[in-house]
Amino acid sequence: MRIMGEKTKTKTVVVTELFMDIYKHFNVYSQIERISELSDRELYLLLTLCLDKHDDENLVVKHNFIPFEKQIMEIFDVQDDKEVTNETLLGLITETGDTYIETENIVDTEGNKVSEVFTKDEVRDIRIDLIDEKEVE
Repeated sequence: MRIMGEKTKTKTVVVTELFMDIYKHFNVYSQIERISELSDRELYLLLTLCLDKHDDENLVVKHNFIPFEKQIMEIFDVQDDKEVTNETLLGLITETGDTYIETENIVDTEGNKVSEVFTKDEVRDIRIDLIDEKEVE
């Protein structure tokens, strides 16, 4: 019960710039190699966020999920209220202050929230720019 005038403390979850960049480009091109550079904490947090925000029908998103099927199944266990023994997942549940892993308060080291997922048109433009950059080299 909240006492009148009492402020609820929002728990922010600080992540690295690498995490933010991988999330931002998760539906643009392969992130598998870069994901392996994340800590276990950030890996599970990234997968949870991407499951929530990215279109799982997108082929690039599917490609980026494939190597992490085991971790994704563990995340689904949390979401399905099944018993979980994974210490990293249990730590994230506690850290985010929820009974699940809450992704709404993820910020970078400067306090910036997670950006919106790129639209299909934005993804197309980014890919064209990447091709153009390679042609210039």
